Amino acid sequence: MDKLASDNSSLKKKNSRLAKENQALKQANQDLSAASAAAGLNVWETEEKSGKLQLKIDNQTGQAVSDLLGLAVAANGQITLNSLPSYFPVGGAKPRYFYRKKVAIGKTEGSLTGAYAGSDMVCLFADASGVYWFKGNRGQIEKIGSQAHFKKLLRQISLNKLEESSLLVKKTEKKKMSKKTTKKTEKQSSKKKAE
Repeated sequence: MDKLASDNSSLKKKNSRLAKENQALKQANQDLSAASAAAGLNVWETEEKSGKLQLKIDNQTGQAVSDLLGLAVAANGQITLNSLPSYFPVGGAKPRYFYRKKVAIGKTEGSLTGAYAGSDMVCLFADASGVYWFKGNRGQIEKIGSQAHFKKLLRQISLNKLEESSLLVKKTEKKKMSKKTTKKTEKQSSKKKAE
């Protein structure tokens, strides 16, 4: 009887351990699926105009993202979620950043604010389910987790208060005619009327 009770106890422990492992695998699979979707968000620098660094955002995640924060970071190597605070120590230079509360699917453009010029771009954002992600300068995806973790990271890099950046509006250029062209056109019109 003792042997049977011992075997039963052993099986319960094993079953409990397997259930925990199964739950961990399910969570890892969900994280992998979400990270795969998060990989569809890209942010990159394009050029400097009027003292502002311009950037492009391409959201191909299949859903709108929120709390998009793009940061310019001066780095020689790979920037990870854990290494990010070391680039912006509290009391040091404020990061140049681009921040939008919501970014729709598709392409858009914006410009960075702040005074610190960096050579690489990283971004942080929340997916539609409210999970926050970090995308490094080499395209690696790391899970930040909750909004509380996101806000803690903002404090660590001296960005307690984010101002929402504006999106660039593409202006349609009107063709300008030179004065000579305008005068020629006027002369031709006058000749036609005289005829």
